[in-house]
Amino acid sequence: MRRRLLLVFLAAMLTTATASVASADSPRPDPNVAGLQTALAVKGFYHGPIDGIRGPLTSSAVRAFQRHAQLASTSVVNGRTLSALGPLGRPGYGTRSLHQGLVGRDVAALQFELRYHGFPNRGRGVFDASTSTALKGFQRYAGVRVDGVAGRTTFAALNQPPAAAPRLRAPLSNTEGAVRSGHAVEIACIYSSAVAVVVGGTVTYAGDRGRGYGYTVVTRDRRGLDVLYAHLSRIDVTRGQHVAPGALVGLAGWTGKKNPVTTLRMELRLRGAQLDAYSALYGR
Repeated sequence: MRRRLLLVFLAAMLTTATASVASADSPRPDPNVAGLQTALAVKGFYHGPIDGIRGPLTSSAVRAFQRHAQLASTSVVNGRTLSALGPLGRPGYGTRSLHQGLVGRDVAALQFELRYHGFPNRGRGVFDASTSTALKGFQRYAGVRVDGVAGRTTFAALNQPPAAAPRLRAPLSNTEGAVRSGHAVEIACIYSSAVAVVVGGTVTYAGDRGRGYGYTVVTRDRRGLDVLYAHLSRIDVTRGQHVAPGALVGLAGWTGKKNPVTTLRMELRLRGAQLDAYSALYGR
């Protein structure tokens, strides 16, 4: 029964894993394509991932929208198509400075770029408070002026590749599979498995983080790399404690979860930017 629950859980996680996690083998996404995908999604014509890649789903959505708008169905995104999309059809990314309150395809593109660089936000073409928070976080990370306005300097910083995840040792000696969950990784294992520190540093959090996480430990090293370990059944470190690689974090469990399937959730952040924890552990 436990094995069946585990397989069901892993299948569900594979289905719902975020498609926008950057891969070293993936082409560089186009923010203008991401903005177009967002506009088509808001209109109800695009149902794929907002990934900045012009693929068959995007082209099909463009043709469907063009037919709906009584335009020539060519999949070519021309001026008439962009005008028919309304406020989210224009302007193009990088053609104006962006700040809270603005609406447009360039805003949706900025929101995608922030997510691509590890700063999540809920935006769909409207520059809201979550976008402002994500933008300021990125500006702090990139070492540019933190003013909540995306201008030439911020656009140049966003044009750089996102931070790469470092290669890390495994936190568990035995596992029963691992899947991506957005930028995080969920590692299935036996209940009460020992969880080891993967990067030495200082414990910045040790306690119950609540729903979705449960008993959680966060460590930070000198580079500003935060490593989060969640769903623990027991915590064996305290806040402020210095820990070395291989030290005991605690025991794996299922705290903070609805289903009684043991997994260890791990997340990585470098000075606020979310990194791909799965790639850091498994290199793919």
